[in-house]
Amino acid sequence: MADFASYVRESLTKVSQRVNTLTQQITALKAQTDIVAKMADRVPSITEEIDKIPGRRIFYNLNGTITFDISDDGRRGQPINFLVSQDGPFVMTHYPMAVWRPSAPDTATAFGLWRPVAAGWPLPLQASAAGQDFNTDLVAISWEMVDAGSQRNFQNLPTPAFLSRPDQLIPLSVPTLLVPNATAQFFPTYERILFNNAATPPTEGTLAVALPGYRIVNM
Repeated sequence: MADFASYVRESLTKVSQRVNTLTQQITALKAQTDIVAKMADRVPSITEEIDKIPGRRIFYNLNGTITFDISDDGRRGQPINFLVSQDGPFVMTHYPMAVWRPSAPDTATAFGLWRPVAAGWPLPLQASAAGQDFNTDLVAISWEMVDAGSQRNFQNLPTPAFLSRPDQLIPLSVPTLLVPNATAQFFPTYERILFNNAATPPTEGTLAVALPGYRIVNM
């Protein structure tokens, strides 16, 4: 009888230990379940919402150009329109990049050479090839981005020349989604246009703007 009683006590002890272990495991599992439930209720970030969109990601720039001349000096110019493909949305990831080139007359000293839209950003090879520095033929702009569908301005005032450069793309604070068939507009304000090349100055320029990002293409 003593051996049987000892066996029963040991069995009850093992059962009690097993119950304690299972209780701890259930408590831990409940905590994990609560975390999962809270995660499910959490509002997803902009990036997470974009990542949920099905489709293949392809790097892409939305590009556009517009011509201007000295009559645009000090004026808000015509917009550059960017049409998003019907094949899928476009995600803009960096600030726009803007450059310009003299486009008339054909005999202009720096004809066709890309130049910055404000003094201070060097393109030494082009400056050397043109035989000039960037104290000539200057264009300085402010800019706005507008959602053409809703006529909503992305900011309340034109932004000074805070732009990406070919050698330094500036990330946006959040990626910006443009839906298929949407049209975005880039409005330049020509703060100063200076066509003063001592040799043959331009009479017209072409402003080129690129919106860096990627497309989401339906498979």
